[in-house]
Amino acid sequence: MSSAFIEVAFPIPLNRAFHYAIPDHLRNENEPGVGARVLAPFGKTKTLVGYVVGATDEKPSFPTKPIVSYVDANSLVDPALLDLAQWLSDRYLCSLGEALAAIVPTHLLPPKRPLQTPAAAEIARAQPAPGRVTLNAEQLAAFTEVAKALDEKSFAPFLLRGITDSGKTEVYLRAMDYALAQGRQSIFLLPEIALTPPFIATLQSHFSAQRVGLWHSGLTPNQRYETWRRARLGELHVLLGARSAIFAPFPNLGLIVMDEEHEPTYKQDDRPRYHTREVALKRAAQTSAVLIMGSATPSLESYWKAQQGEYRLLELNSRVERRSLPPVTLVDRRPPPAAEGRPASKTKGRAPSNWTVFSEPLKLAMEQRLARREQIMLFVNRRGFTPFLRCSTCGWVARCTRCSTTLAFHVKEDEMKKPAAKHDRMPPPASALLQCHVCLHKESPPISCPQCNGMRLRHYGAGTQRVEQELQRLFPFARTARLDHDTAVSRGVYESVYRSFAGGAVDVLVGTQMIAKGFDFPNVTLVGVVDADVSLHLPDFRSSERTFQLIAQVAGRTGRGSRRGTVIVQTHHPEHSALQAAQSHDFLSFYNQEIGVRRALNYPPFCRLVSLLIRASKENAAQAAAESLAEKLQALGPGVDLLGPAPAPYVRLRNQWRFQIVLKGNDESLAPYLEFVRRYRLPKAFLSVDVDPVDLL
Repeated sequence: MSSAFIEVAFPIPLNRAFHYAIPDHLRNENEPGVGARVLAPFGKTKTLVGYVVGATDEKPSFPTKPIVSYVDANSLVDPALLDLAQWLSDRYLCSLGEALAAIVPTHLLPPKRPLQTPAAAEIARAQPAPGRVTLNAEQLAAFTEVAKALDEKSFAPFLLRGITDSGKTEVYLRAMDYALAQGRQSIFLLPEIALTPPFIATLQSHFSAQRVGLWHSGLTPNQRYETWRRARLGELHVLLGARSAIFAPFPNLGLIVMDEEHEPTYKQDDRPRYHTREVALKRAAQTSAVLIMGSATPSLESYWKAQQGEYRLLELNSRVERRSLPPVTLVDRRPPPAAEGRPASKTKGRAPSNWTVFSEPLKLAMEQRLARREQIMLFVNRRGFTPFLRCSTCGWVARCTRCSTTLAFHVKEDEMKKPAAKHDRMPPPASALLQCHVCLHKESPPISCPQCNGMRLRHYGAGTQRVEQELQRLFPFARTARLDHDTAVSRGVYESVYRSFAGGAVDVLVGTQMIAKGFDFPNVTLVGVVDADVSLHLPDFRSSERTFQLIAQVAGRTGRGSRRGTVIVQTHHPEHSALQAAQSHDFLSFYNQEIGVRRALNYPPFCRLVSLLIRASKENAAQAAAESLAEKLQALGPGVDLLGPAPAPYVRLRNQWRFQIVLKGNDESLAPYLEFVRRYRLPKAFLSVDVDPVDLL
C-alpha cells in the first residue's frame, strides 16, 4: 500500500527534508517511492525538483502541501546510492539534496515514450573479448594481483604506478574482461572529456559499441537519461566518463578504474565539493569492488598511502616493446648577464630585445622533425595570445575591474587565420581583445597607456595563440592545429582535432593541459614545453608537484612508436628540483624530497586541510566576518592549527572580496570544527567550505 506522506530533500544549501502529501490521483501500488524525484511547491511561488528520502502514513503535526507530480516512473536512487549521498553530505558539508543532485541531476529527463524493460537476451551475461596483445612480465604480475582481488569479491584499492607508455590501459582492459566474466560491471574514469575520443574507440572495439556507455557534460538530457537507465538495468558493461560517472547506478559493480588519479580536475568546484578519488574509494567499499588508481606520476598522498599499506602498490617500470624514455633537455631562457662594463640596470627586469617564443634548440628541432615528416606537440600552459599587456614607460598593466587578476591579451579567432605578422609587433587593437579568465569580462585593448598616455604598450609572455602564430611565421608550410579552451567549444572539436592529428593531417599540435596526457601518437617524435615555469611559483604548497607532473606527463607523449622521441623544456629555473627530477624521469627522487618538505611543514598527507573562504562585496565586511569566524573557531579548543584569516591569493574575484582561513588537523580533531561550520551563518558575508582542497588559491 502506498504512503500518504513523503519527505523531500531539495538541492539547496539547507540540510533538512520537507514533508509533503501525496494527492489521491498519484497514490497507487506502483508509485516510485524513496529515491524518485518529485515536482513540489516551495515557498510562496516556486516549484522545485526534489528527491524523496522518506515515506510515512503518519500525518505530520503541521500543515502540508501536496506534490505537483512525480518526475520519474521508477526510483533512480537505490539504497546504496542514498547512503552514498548521505556520506557526501556529511563529509563535504553540503545538504542531502545537493548530494543527491550530484548523483542524479535535476535536469536528467526521461524520454517522452514510456520506459520499456529490455528483452532477457539483452541483459544476458556476455563473453569478454579476448586480449589483443601479450602482457609482459610486469603487466601480467599487476593483472594477476587484480584478478585475485576480483575473485575474493571484497573491497581492494590498488595504486598502479606505471611510467608513460608502460601499458596501463591493457591492464585496465584485462581487469574489465575479468569482471565481465563474473557478470559484474566496470566504471572507467578520466579526468576530462578531452580524453574520451581515444578511450571510447578502444573500449567499443574491445567490448562492442552497444555495451559501452559514455557519460559527460556534452550529452543531451535524454542521452544522459538513456545511459543512466541502461546502466541501472545492467545493459551496459562499461561506463566511460568524467567525475560524475562514479555515480553510475550499476546493479553489480565490480571494478572502478581511475586513470590519471593525480589530476586536480577530479575535484568538483561546486557544492558538493567532492574529490572523485574519495568517492571512488567509498563506492568501491560499499559494493565490495576493486578500485585501480593509475598514473605515471601519482599524487604524493596516494603514493604515501600505498607505502603505508592503505593501498596495494603495483608498478610498471618499463615501456612496452622495450621502448626507451625520451631524453629531456632543459633550455635556460634567462637573459645573459650584463656585459662587462655595462650597468646592470640596463637589462634588469626586462627581457632581451631579441626574445622570441622559441629558443634556437627548439626551433632547430622542429625544423628537423618537419623535414622528416614527423609530428610535433607543443605544450603551452596559457591560452590567449599573451598573459598580460603592460606599458613599457610607466609600468601600467591591464587588470580586470572585477578581479585582482591581469587581463589576458587575445587575438580574435578570425584574425588568427590571416598571415602571421612579425613576431615583435603587437596586433592592432581592432583585431584583439582583453579577457579575464576568471569572470570572462572582455574589453577592447587601449591604443595608448591609460595612465601616462604613452604609446609603448607591449604584450609579454606567450599563450597558445602566439605560439600558433609564430609557428605559421617560421614554418608557413606546416599544418598546425590548436586545442585549448578557446577552440574546443564542443566535444566535436576534440574529436576532430584528435582524428586529424592521429591521421597525419596535422604536423604540429599546440595545446594546453588537454594534450598533456592520454594521447598516444606513434609518429610524435618531439614535444616542446614553451614555458615550464607557469605553475612553478604559484602561492600553493602543491606548485612543485603540479609542475613535475605536467612535465613528466607531456614528456610521455613522444617516443611511443618505432622512432626515438625528444623533449625540449624551456625554463628560467633549470636548477629547480621538480624540473631536474622530470628531466631524469625520476618520480621516486622527487617524491622522497617533496614528502620530506610536507612532513616538516605538516601538510597532506600528514594532515587534512579545510579551506574556509569568506567573501563579500565590500572589503571591510569580508575581513570583519573572517575575523569574527576565526575568533569563534579558536574558542573550540586545541588540536587544530588555524591559519589566517588572511586575504586569499586572489583577493578579489567577480566583484567579491575574499579572505581565507585554513584548518589543519586530522579526522578526530577536525570533527567539532566541521560541525560548527556546518551550522554557522555569516551575517554580512558568504562562507564557502572546501574539505580536502586540491589547492589554496
